[in-house]
Amino acid sequence: MANEKIMTFLDENNNKVDYAILEQLLICGSEYVALAPVNSPNHVEIFKIKFDKNWNESLEEVSSEKELNMFKTVSKLKI
Repeated sequence: MANEKIMTFLDENNNKVDYAILEQLLICGSEYVALAPVNSPNHVEIFKIKFDKNWNESLEEVSSEKELNMFKTVSKLKI
């Protein structure tokens, strides 16, 4: 995928890890994003995008089966 967007995060050992943004969806007023490590594209993770009172963005891993199923229902990805 030549046009994919890449985000870089630090892992627990403070090493940089590049993630490809596979899909970003607005579902029931919440924004979700599907990411996969560039070196492991089959390992897809779903996150909810959160904002604090100062509009600082953070990602919260989605672990709720209800939210995961909701994402999978509207997603174009086969996960």
